[in-house]
Amino acid sequence: MAKQNNTDFRSFGYIVIAIALAVIMTLNMTLLYFNYAAAHRTFKNTSSEINLINSANNMLSQANNELSDMIAGIGSTKGHMTAITTILPACQAKMDAYEKVGVHNELAVRRFRHARAYLDAYAVKMNEYNDELTAILKTGDDSKIEEFQNSLKDVYEQEIAPLQTAAAEMMVSSISIATSDANKRTDDAARNMYLILAVLAAILIIGEIAVFLAARYNKRASEEISRKSAQFADASSKLMRSREKMEDIAVSNILTGLKNRYALEQDIGERLSTEQFNIAVFDLDNFRSINDTYGYDFGDEYLAQMAERLREEFDQFADIYNITGNEFCFVFKRTVSDTQVIRLVENIVNVMTSPYTILNLTVQLTVSGSTYHYLAGDCLNVNSLLVKMDNVLRNAKRAGGGQIFQVMNI
Repeated sequence: MAKQNNTDFRSFGYIVIAIALAVIMTLNMTLLYFNYAAAHRTFKNTSSEINLINSANNMLSQANNELSDMIAGIGSTKGHMTAITTILPACQAKMDAYEKVGVHNELAVRRFRHARAYLDAYAVKMNEYNDELTAILKTGDDSKIEEFQNSLKDVYEQEIAPLQTAAAEMMVSSISIATSDANKRTDDAARNMYLILAVLAAILIIGEIAVFLAARYNKRASEEISRKSAQFADASSKLMRSREKMEDIAVSNILTGLKNRYALEQDIGERLSTEQFNIAVFDLDNFRSINDTYGYDFGDEYLAQMAERLREEFDQFADIYNITGNEFCFVFKRTVSDTQVIRLVENIVNVMTSPYTILNLTVQLTVSGSTYHYLAGDCLNVNSLLVKMDNVLRNAKRAGGGQIFQVMNI
């Protein structure tokens, strides 16, 4: 009878150990889940914020381009003004949506509010000029229309352009701050995960010793612990892979697989004040016509094929970035000489302007671009560098497209 009681006691002890381990592991796996969920929410909210602010910034740039064309006398004055007054409400809607995303970084919100104030002031100005233009058009007096355009040029340089520039800078600053905050939260989540894993590892070691002692009396109990350990290892591996995938998505263009603008900022941001290097930006001319004619899926496949060829032929010479939909940036490596850069730019243009066949249809576009032999200290940040290059690229497009202009050092 005493022997039976002793056996029961040992069985009860093992059951207590097994239950304790199961409870602790479940608790820690629950903590891991909530840690992962918090990191996922941070990534999702940050992605939504970045996409909304980027969309608003692109719309503001589009409105400003329409205004520039109107001032330059390109196209219909009324058509440009109608486009502007249509784009700006959509831009403001994106800003409204940003405020509904969720919890924002306080500093990013301040930058956003500054951007919103500049944007609202920009919209008020444009509505005033739209009303003025509408009244002039009703008179049918061409001289008044011309006088309106001439006066608008001065107003643009003194009042409107500064508002657009300030709004764009505040939007980019808001994105940078939100991205930095998201990275910090992700790092904190990673540290918490490693701490939980360390605790789990310690518990497993202690549990394995206890189970090893109990295994002399109950083999089945030992096998159950091993099975739970395998389940935990698999869950941890999946969590690590998910985190790595989130980090890859944050700095990659999903469509082309190339690094995106945020990766560009990470890669060259600290080099701007100390190094010189060659950089080039290329943009397909009239790419919108591809989407309008054949659809967005066709345009996506066109960009994907082009990105693959660019990667195959120039990856050894430059870091390649897909910084916007159809805009590609090349940061040439230190081993590439200035003379080689000239030849490589010609080859890149040849690849981008080659005919591509998608769904049995062959399409071919011209490309405009800007090149820059960057000198240390030329720009304060990556955004100002890209603004400078995009301005030169736009000049190439206004000159008829299919041309590569060089950014001049000041």
